Amino acid sequence: MKGLFNWLFPSYCVQCKSPVSASLGLCEYCLEDLALLDVTKHPNLLHRPDIVDMFPNCEFDRLFACAFYRPPFEQWLTQLKFSNQIHYKKALQQVVHRQLNAFFKYSTQSPDLFIILPLHKSRFLKRGFNQVSQVWHPCLCSRVVLNNALIRNKKTHAQSQLTKAKRIKNLTNAFICTEDMSGKTVAIVDDIMTTGATLNAATQALKKAGAKQVWAFTTCLTPI
Repeated sequence: MKGLFNWLFPSYCVQCKSPVSASLGLCEYCLEDLALLDVTKHPNLLHRPDIVDMFPNCEFDRLFACAFYRPPFEQWLTQLKFSNQIHYKKALQQVVHRQLNAFFKYSTQSPDLFIILPLHKSRFLKRGFNQVSQVWHPCLCSRVVLNNALIRNKKTHAQSQLTKAKRIKNLTNAFICTEDMSGKTVAIVDDIMTTGATLNAATQALKKAGAKQVWAFTTCLTPI
């Protein structure tokens, strides 16, 4: 049945355009060829000197990322976020699955729960979906994911057009945690980390709620 579906509705690799299963966005060769961050060598990217130099003011305790925000990831994330191009979601999920499997294979610790960063309700209604949740939620099916523990209570301006200082001001008190996180290690998930302002704001809310540690998981890091 699966073979018949693939024959009737063929899917193609977003990179080389070769046929792939309908559940995939990349062929195995293009997936292998991507420039991904080595999460086995640096399970906490805050210990990697060049990344610390790029992001010196992180308030979260650990950082995980799949790749730098460069082609082809830049196109995939932009097309998914603003045009809801589902085939890019499949490609990104393959990358996230690969990186998470490598991370948890070599990491001696795991977070108690995951929280995918929410959109403000007005932005969610306008866009109709949360692109971070679309990519990451299926990849975390074996993990505890809380959906309403962190609320984005402040309608912020789009971060992409702001300076670092304005990003920080824009996100002051942007999040509220609705649950007691005492003693927990919480992983927060976002798609792109540019300055770390959004992840820092979420970290502040979670630590205020008692979180022992906050880890940041992101699809891409914007190189400075």
